[in-house]
Amino acid sequence: MTALMSGGDVSAQRGLTGLPNSNKGLNMMRLRSFIPPLGMMLLAAGEAGAQAALIEKSEIRFGCRKMRFNLEGRFRKWKANVVFLPKDLAHSRAELEIDLGSIDVSNDEFESELKRPAWFDTDQFPVAHFVSHTMRHVGADRYDISGRLTVKGITREVLVPITLRKDAAGNSVAEGNFILSRSSFGIGEGAPEAEGIANDVTIRIRMALPPVR
Repeated sequence: MTALMSGGDVSAQRGLTGLPNSNKGLNMMRLRSFIPPLGMMLLAAGEAGAQAALIEKSEIRFGCRKMRFNLEGRFRKWKANVVFLPKDLAHSRAELEIDLGSIDVSNDEFESELKRPAWFDTDQFPVAHFVSHTMRHVGADRYDISGRLTVKGITREVLVPITLRKDAAGNSVAEGNFILSRSSFGIGEGAPEAEGIANDVTIRIRMALPPVR
């Protein structure tokens, strides 16, 4: 089964919140690099066996504490290239490329700040990149994906636990999260705006595929 995944602009919940606390039977899943939605649909129609991913149900979000509040956001544009073979994990792989300039925290001024050198420095480092090197089954529908994450030219090892499940509509959904240390990548280093923002940021990933017809 081949699927095309796009993280292009979609309507999703946005949020800079001010609240105190605000498969089994899946034999093979392939997610090919995304291109804008219209082009994706044309390619899906022309490629034998292609299946369009459910863009509106897939996302990359992040969250952390800012003093007494929760800071939430997402990346609107990203690429996924994943081959997932539960019975052959040695030949499975996952690769993500995130357009850092597409950051969305529902605050234009802060978004502009986050693109500056002290934060993501998007002029010099426009994308973040993750590539897996090991996938391991840890029980039931749970898997650990180990790989290397590169942000601002700095590469660190990360572990991404994921869970595979079926939703009420029968779609296959992969969900996972991991902790990113801002200081390990020089994100917000020396920026006055970083005062009060937690060093640990939770990255949440969700990818959905429709059932095979």
